[in-house]
Amino acid sequence: MTTELRVRNQSQNLYVRALSTAYRSGIQVHDPSLWLLREPELEEKMLRDADIAHAVGYRRHLIAGHRWNCIPRLAGSPRADLSVSIANELLDGIQDFTQARLNLARAFFSGARFGTIIGKTRTLTLGDGKPRRWWCPVRIEDHDKRMFRIVPQHGDKLTAVWERWDVHQQEWQTQSVQDAAHTIRHVYQDDEGTLGHGRGLREALGWWWYAKTQVFQESLQAVERFAQGILTAKVDGARDAETGLPNTELINQWRNVLEDLRSRHVLVYDSSDQVESVSVSADGWQLMSGIRDELRSTIYTLIMGANLTTSANEGGSYALAQIQENSTEALIQYDRETLEDTLTDDLLGCMWWKNHANLQELGIADEKPRFNITNEKREDPQERAAVAQVLSGMGVDLSLEDVLEQTGFRKPEPGEDVVQRPAAAGADLFGGLDLSPASEPDEPEPQPDVSEPDSLQETALNGAQVQAAADIIDRVVRAQMPPGTAVRMLVSMFNLPQAEAQAMVDEAAAFEPAPEAQTQ
Repeated sequence: MTTELRVRNQSQNLYVRALSTAYRSGIQVHDPSLWLLREPELEEKMLRDADIAHAVGYRRHLIAGHRWNCIPRLAGSPRADLSVSIANELLDGIQDFTQARLNLARAFFSGARFGTIIGKTRTLTLGDGKPRRWWCPVRIEDHDKRMFRIVPQHGDKLTAVWERWDVHQQEWQTQSVQDAAHTIRHVYQDDEGTLGHGRGLREALGWWWYAKTQVFQESLQAVERFAQGILTAKVDGARDAETGLPNTELINQWRNVLEDLRSRHVLVYDSSDQVESVSVSADGWQLMSGIRDELRSTIYTLIMGANLTTSANEGGSYALAQIQENSTEALIQYDRETLEDTLTDDLLGCMWWKNHANLQELGIADEKPRFNITNEKREDPQERAAVAQVLSGMGVDLSLEDVLEQTGFRKPEPGEDVVQRPAAAGADLFGGLDLSPASEPDEPEPQPDVSEPDSLQETALNGAQVQAAADIIDRVVRAQMPPGTAVRMLVSMFNLPQAEAQAMVDEAAAFEPAPEAQTQ
């Protein structure tokens, strides 16, 4: 402990001095990226790697999402629905809005991503139905972060302004208030040390990408050695008789000849010479293969927060995959929330600023809604169908649209051919949900008599179903479930006749269990 007390750590002075030096320049505040300093085309090269391109693209798609909506900022406000409907109407007019969100989602990799909001003025009847001139966003133009720079300005206090590179004029131009209002700046992990440029994942990923490129180059060079082996030649005169040293000229000539012959897939040599092909051990190749797998796994873990797929369906790998899936979902949800904040402040803020007069007239100028990306976690259709069956059996009203969507089906169109099935089968599948065809038949179809089964196999329950039915009866006995609910569950979930289920529940409700013996 005394050693640490005697140490004079200079990291604090180094940091604050370096921070002041970064802002001392009156030209620009540079991106403090060590990898861009080493390799200006780092991102383009990294995204040519198949593993990195796949993982980065997958995470961007998860962040951008497919469905979106606006939600009220002030819950319970009487004008909240009006502000949300106007925001949704204006945002619906943006061309390729999904692609625009996908471009902005790259900020987690690059550190920041920019976009310019392009809009037009149109006459619309929003809100109260009165025609008004509305400024409507039509598209979001994507920009690389290198198109913008921060320029410090020294006066009474230190300030900074944004400048954008003009491709036509080929010069930097200071952004006006109008330009800033039309600019979306999505900066990822914007802390003091990043100087406003954000901290992208490429900074941590660069070392693993560099190691992977080196191992891949060595692997390509080793293919020929492992496939064709190494040639060894024993020849006379390889050592000089006078000096006793190797005869360099003769050795080089033999090497050139052997390389030429092997490239032609033939070997010709004197009978007194000895030429052999030595097979190389596969240990080196296995070592490089293991290193490549380790690098690939680490890269995927760094980007997605997990290195196991969820394709496993049992055992420890399945449990671990479920845990890592939740880790990935938490990571993606954070990225979505940061993108939602950016679009709320910049995109919706621009719309509210440009249409302030109309919004003030409608009384919603101070009720700008929030942008929200729908969380679309992939669900298991079989699991969701089972949940719908149980809830419907308990008398819970469910939306047919939600049930069909979560099980991967859609509602049939009027007049469309549908799969015909007995009424009992439909009730058993979804616990009594109305899944009838879109068009009603002219005459009711005859229904099979479910009160008299054709065979024992049609009504026999497996062990899990028997245990589940017994649990329902046990809950009735203990007065933990209403008898009516128990009857409906037995009929809908297990396809028992109404009379038989009612008799079982009535007898259970009247049954008084013996008191349990108390242990001393």
